[in-house]
Amino acid sequence: MKRQNSFAFILAGAAAVVMAAGAALPATQKPYPVVTTVKDGVKEIMNPDFPRDGRFAGKLIPEMTWGEEGPPDSALLNKPIEMHVDDQGRVYVLDWGDMQIKMYGPDGRFLRTIGRRGQGPGEFTTPAFMALMSDGRICLLDGGQHRVSFLSNDGQYISSFPFEGYFRSLVIDGQDRIYLAKWGSVGEPKLSTEFREVPYITSIFRTNTMGKEMVHLIDFLGETMILMAVGGGGTLGGGGIFVIVWNVNRRGKLYGGFNGIYRLGAYGTDGTIEFTFGREFTPLKNPRYKGMVGQQKTMPAFTRTIVFDDEDNPWLELSKADDKDPTVYDVFSPEGIYLKQVKLDQRIARFKNGRIYSIVRSEAEDVSIKRFRLELTPEK
Repeated sequence: MKRQNSFAFILAGAAAVVMAAGAALPATQKPYPVVTTVKDGVKEIMNPDFPRDGRFAGKLIPEMTWGEEGPPDSALLNKPIEMHVDDQGRVYVLDWGDMQIKMYGPDGRFLRTIGRRGQGPGEFTTPAFMALMSDGRICLLDGGQHRVSFLSNDGQYISSFPFEGYFRSLVIDGQDRIYLAKWGSVGEPKLSTEFREVPYITSIFRTNTMGKEMVHLIDFLGETMILMAVGGGGTLGGGGIFVIVWNVNRRGKLYGGFNGIYRLGAYGTDGTIEFTFGREFTPLKNPRYKGMVGQQKTMPAFTRTIVFDDEDNPWLELSKADDKDPTVYDVFSPEGIYLKQVKLDQRIARFKNGRIYSIVRSEAEDVSIKRFRLELTPEK
């Protein structure tokens, strides 16, 4: 089954206003002014530029640290790009720098490394991505070798299945369904000896642990690469900060879209779009804009990651013009209502059991995983 959905519908079609609704509030307060419209048969939820429950300053209270102590070539982190936590509180970190998965106990102790650089069973190359299955297995996507592998948490190779094409991300929902994002150009790219924008497409597939019943769910458009032809049939160039952003919550609902606009779609388990949502938003000016091919005068609405908290609320990290600025998250309900805005001094890697986990880099460039308790103070 193949679903052809994209965000082109957001920009076209007459809208019929259905209602302006909000959460039930005391009679002395005005209802939250959410406006719901219908475009081309799809419900679109537009929130105002302020959250329903207010803006908050978040204080992260450290509780535990992983990766700061232990054998130098094992426990210490080099270039971690992803981390997960299992139900026992054990922490798994995919370290691209050392080409290993590093596993730590809930008490901070280093336990073992899993996998290594290579092409054999249980080995992997970059780019690689990982997730945890409900039974404790590690699911590992090796984009370079075009395969998904399964490893036990004691480091043993279990099984794998191959795939065709270039996949660059991996997500698993609460039912152990595997979601993969296939990435490539739209048709045959027309290149020249000068840089030009080439449209790319991100296609989301779902499969089982055997690699069978591969279902093509959604196609997302909007992303481009800036490429030019070079001698010998090669290409030169790269991507930008305007990308496709997506993730799947535990219930199997997929949220995704192009971060050049403040809109996301919510999709059911069969790939059918259920609604879109966003908020009124004024983009930041891009301080690095120089008028080059593929550049934009403004920053994306939000960054590359959607993080879900324990209530399956999506947290969107807003773009910022200066890296020294606080990290700001817009928090939505699973139904697309803009609940609150939270300022933090760290990026969130993952929520687990009411705690926040982050990949933290110190001023001395040491990297660790930290667990925090979050305290929120309303901003005046």
